[in-house]
Amino acid sequence: MGAAGLFENQRETNLSSTITMIEDVLVEQGHFLNDCRADTDGAIRSWKIKHGSATVRISLLDRPDFTHVRVDSAVMRLDSAVPRVALFTHLLEKNGELTGAAFAMRGDTVLLHTERSTLDLDRSEVQDLITRLTKYADEHDDLLVERFGGSLGGDLD
Repeated sequence: MGAAGLFENQRETNLSSTITMIEDVLVEQGHFLNDCRADTDGAIRSWKIKHGSATVRISLLDRPDFTHVRVDSAVMRLDSAVPRVALFTHLLEKNGELTGAAFAMRGDTVLLHTERSTLDLDRSEVQDLITRLTKYADEHDDLLVERFGGSLGGDLD
């Protein structure tokens, strides 16, 4: 087997292992897999879970170096009344307090986001990525809307 074939086999094995770890963690957290499997444009695989008022998406993405796992949540949607400078200043300050996640923007949607390569990923890291981002999203979504206006983020488009 050539080097290219070996690399592809490693990627396939890693992908299969990562899917198993993600689904094991979701089941352990009380989610039913058939309810949380989702289709996301550009994702190899994707799952969607609810926690409190937050909806969180876990996606496996094909990257040139290796497959990545991304966990993100739309925490709020902006309207014309939202004071953007004050909000963006607040989000940048909060980014300095968060561990392993950050606020980001996609159009008029504020996201909480984390992403990492699946190379050498273990189950405890999968659990931490999902748990941490889910907790942050549910903690911040209501507070941001209450303080700055707009609406809860809901599902990612």
